[in-house]
Amino acid sequence: MNYSFQASKSIFLRGIASLAVAFAILLPIGPALQAQEGTIVKSIDVQYVGAQAVAPEQILARMSTRVGAPLSAAKIDDDVKNLYGSGLVENVRMLSKPAPGGIGLIVVVQTRALYGGVEFQGNSIFPTKKLENKIDLKVNEAIDESVIQEGRTEIQEMYRKKGFPEATISYGISAPDSAGYSIVTFKINEGGRGVLRTVEFVGNSAFSGRELTKVMEQKPKSLMPFGKKGRSDAASLQEDVARIEDHYKDHGYLNARVVNVSRVQADSENVDVVMTIDEGSPYTVAGVSVVGVEQIPYETEIAPYLKTAAGNVYSGSDQKSDVQLIEDQYGSRGFVDSRVNTQFQEAGPGMVNVIYQVSEGNAFRVGQVHIEGNTKTKDEVIRRELALLPGENYDTVKLAASKRRLRNMNYFSDVETVPLDTSYLDEKDLLIRVSEKPTGTINFGAGFSSIDDLVGFVEVTQTNFDIGNWPSLTGAGQRFRMSLRAGTERRDFQMSLTEPWFMGHRLALTGEVFYRDLLFLSDQYDQTVYGGSLSLRKSLFERVYGVLKYSAENYEIDAESGASDFFTAEEGDFFKSTIGTDIVYDSRDDLYLPTEGQRVSAGFEFAGLGGDVDDVAYSISGEKHLELPYNFILTGRGRYKASDGDHIFTRQFLGGANNLRGFDFRDVGPKDPESLEVVGGDESWFATAEVTFPLVPKIRGAVFYDVGQVSGGPSGTVGGGTNSDWGVGLRLFLLGGAPVRLDYGIPLDADEFNDSSGRFNFTIGYTF
Repeated sequence: MNYSFQASKSIFLRGIASLAVAFAILLPIGPALQAQEGTIVKSIDVQYVGAQAVAPEQILARMSTRVGAPLSAAKIDDDVKNLYGSGLVENVRMLSKPAPGGIGLIVVVQTRALYGGVEFQGNSIFPTKKLENKIDLKVNEAIDESVIQEGRTEIQEMYRKKGFPEATISYGISAPDSAGYSIVTFKINEGGRGVLRTVEFVGNSAFSGRELTKVMEQKPKSLMPFGKKGRSDAASLQEDVARIEDHYKDHGYLNARVVNVSRVQADSENVDVVMTIDEGSPYTVAGVSVVGVEQIPYETEIAPYLKTAAGNVYSGSDQKSDVQLIEDQYGSRGFVDSRVNTQFQEAGPGMVNVIYQVSEGNAFRVGQVHIEGNTKTKDEVIRRELALLPGENYDTVKLAASKRRLRNMNYFSDVETVPLDTSYLDEKDLLIRVSEKPTGTINFGAGFSSIDDLVGFVEVTQTNFDIGNWPSLTGAGQRFRMSLRAGTERRDFQMSLTEPWFMGHRLALTGEVFYRDLLFLSDQYDQTVYGGSLSLRKSLFERVYGVLKYSAENYEIDAESGASDFFTAEEGDFFKSTIGTDIVYDSRDDLYLPTEGQRVSAGFEFAGLGGDVDDVAYSISGEKHLELPYNFILTGRGRYKASDGDHIFTRQFLGGANNLRGFDFRDVGPKDPESLEVVGGDESWFATAEVTFPLVPKIRGAVFYDVGQVSGGPSGTVGGGTNSDWGVGLRLFLLGGAPVRLDYGIPLDADEFNDSSGRFNFTIGYTF
């Protein structure tokens, strides 16, 4: 463990020395353990070095060793681990003393100081209250230094984003007072601002300065209001140096180096960067060899998959890929310590031989799996995500997959895996060390769209929920969400709970209750629906999952005063009991701005399991994304759906921001001849083609074409047919998550009852 003050260790050692003098007959548990194994424990006392910040009962409650039971070395080891894992103690040691008829134990502990508050010195850019919110400790809790370090990192990032890359932040923990409380003090040197104004390259001839700047993560400050902020700091600059060198190496410049970087303060706010480059000469691969392979078949497992090949221009990315391939081939077989070293030999002017020197090491299997740092998350939640188990080969490929799974859970700020030697020559234990981070959020605010007008919302989410762990309600890996939205055209309430490992299997069970009062659907009626649902989601194949769902819903249709006979006839209360299934294939590389991949979904629903609504519906939808040159993205999207229900809430509609953008919301389809209000149809389809392109950072332009049709309306309706539009738009990625979408659609083909003028659509994603 690491500590802020070495004094804490010396205090503990001095305390141990004092106790050794006071109890000359005490014996350390370790040296005499073999002789004492099985001896009856007659007493267990707790002694403190320093302040007594934790009651003896809390110490004893975390020990499995009990008075009257035989002494067990294994239990003593577990007790020490449990005490450290509790976060209550800084140091612990077990001592023994003779006792009539057995042995007496003394647990010597130095408890962690209790958190007494935080102080900040030197901050002027951010108020103290805002900085305090980054320290996730509560008064009277034991001080966890890893939490303090995480807070320091977050504060450092706040200053970096604000344009103060040279800010330095240190902290100290005061000695505990008589009650065991310590104060954490942060000292901040804010430094000056560092906005990147220009980047100049010297010595480059193979690539222009503009091309090299594109490779960099840091960019000079833009003149556009939503453009690049020009933030610059030393750490990011070093990463950009590596990116530029890698760019050269990927184009054959094996020895290219950035030999000097000058960061010049232009004025009080701006800096200029000058990079001097030694390009060297481009190389072609003369030959490739792999040396030292004995334990695995080279010809079938390595040679066919090497990317570096004779005759190719040398590529640093290909070389790194080859090294990873070889290490993965060994790692998947348990060769944890295998290493690959790349050597280069000149083979004439502009030619190079690439040699991979393999050090195989030995194969190992997994012994025990230890988990540390999970103060909230249960062990079983972590273990069920592991792709390798005790007794299996120590497969580093599966280990990397396990690490990705744990990180993707978004429960931990850091995940570390460490192989540990054991007493067996062919076995290594696996240590998984995690750092917890907050997983619950409360959000509130307001939004607006051209569909449902102004909406206020509040939402509570917890992605690491535990319904059985009161009062913290965290740790079991369940997902809880509760949201309330209220506005001029809608009132919604939703609460859901998901158990991702139902009955111990990778089977997600979700329960949901909801209430939706929708006033924006039509000028002729209002619709209220409330009910609940249960669904099971199961991964079937890679990127393919299936969903089985049952829902029970009550619909209330209230016709407005003066509504036409058609809508008056729809009025009433209806109970709908539905079972359905969906099969989904999803290979998109991003949820909100996919550049490649596709999503295809096919679904079926049957309503009529009780209730008074009969309906059979089926649908198929898909979308495809393709990245074009210059960061243009082509997207194709479409859907077909059919149903045979005879209620307005079972029919299909088109129009609005999500399909035909040149028409009003739900304004495409068969219409009531009296009010000319859309009543929907049995079938609908639409298709969209859209190209988006970058304008400035976080803002993309769009050009689109939509076409669709709703058919099979009730007897006596008018209109319908194919409708289409084209338009332009913007995608604003300013809030994080889902973009703000601004579209202006112009009808091309419209039925005789639809307005042919353009429509403006504005939607914002409620993503938190």
